[in-house]
Amino acid sequence: MDAPVLFERLPTTKGRYLGHVRLNALATLNSLSLEMIDLIQAKIDEWRDDDDIVALFFDAEGDKAFSAGGDIQALYHDMKANPGGPCTYCDAFFEREYRLDYQLRQYPKPTIAWGHGIVMGGGLGILSACTYRIGTETTRIAMPEITIGLFPDAGGTYTFSRMDPAFSHFIALTAANINARDGLLTGMLSHLVQQEQKEAVLHDLLNSDVDQANVSANLDEILLRHNGEAEDSFAPANLAVHEETIRAAFEPALMANDPIKALAENMADWPEDKWLQRARASFLGGSPVTAQVILEQFERAKTQSMAEMFRMELDIAKACSVHGEFTEGVRALLIDKDGSPAWQYPLGEVPKSHVERHFESVATPHPLQDLA
Repeated sequence: MDAPVLFERLPTTKGRYLGHVRLNALATLNSLSLEMIDLIQAKIDEWRDDDDIVALFFDAEGDKAFSAGGDIQALYHDMKANPGGPCTYCDAFFEREYRLDYQLRQYPKPTIAWGHGIVMGGGLGILSACTYRIGTETTRIAMPEITIGLFPDAGGTYTFSRMDPAFSHFIALTAANINARDGLLTGMLSHLVQQEQKEAVLHDLLNSDVDQANVSANLDEILLRHNGEAEDSFAPANLAVHEETIRAAFEPALMANDPIKALAENMADWPEDKWLQRARASFLGGSPVTAQVILEQFERAKTQSMAEMFRMELDIAKACSVHGEFTEGVRALLIDKDGSPAWQYPLGEVPKSHVERHFESVATPHPLQDLA
């Protein structure tokens, strides 16, 4: 049986190596398990101090997905077996996943992610942590956590904090599926390259005059050369097409006393567009607790460092694993698949005290206190 993550040292003509990390869990659309997280962490730690490794390249097996997120079913079974907590698998998973994502964002060597196909949740955590974030004509990005009672995590706080607030709140609160041009528009992606050009990009990189000193310059030149070739293969950005509608709903709502109820009212007259209506349905049918947590999460992020954001995410994640909403959301969407979650509160009626419980520190000292 193949390992769930494959590692390879790809030789360059300069006598150095590109560290290749390939997600290899096709049955789960390369969703991250704790084992996969630990394997990646150990390898990037090894390569960090290896002077022969000049950069890291992340991709995934198969055509369908870079990664569909985390191994949610494993988290569900832990929560189901330990109602009210402690949920030891969940705790370990979130702590080690967030540590990996943070360290990738701080990695001293260039990191490249080839984000083809589905890129969600934990998969987006890895992609968005990389220096070079490549999207293709097949890329479909989403943070669908509101549909299962979780929240945008794995560094999502930092990613969204650097985005236009109307777009960040829209993507997080509606689980909207966005394409490669959307990713470029929001900064989630840094380059667009056709999927068929992947081997050419790798070939050019490995055969360029690349060493530790000039690897970034070579990467910039190579990706610029391949960037956006055959423009017609990339669909227009949905966010740009529907920008006026999104801003008209979200900008006044975010200034209202009750943003969630204001959003529900503002979306009532949205045009009969399939993409917009799917986003609206996900918001109205999603977890009311998650909706309120997202508002608080994004507000607190305005004054936080990156390390503080990751510590906050761990606090929220551990709260989600014991307060029941996440368990019920996964049950309805992925286990029983009845599509009818019994959320704890109606939309816009979540007590402030319950929201605040999600931001209580998990321990002293904090498990991620060493993040600098």
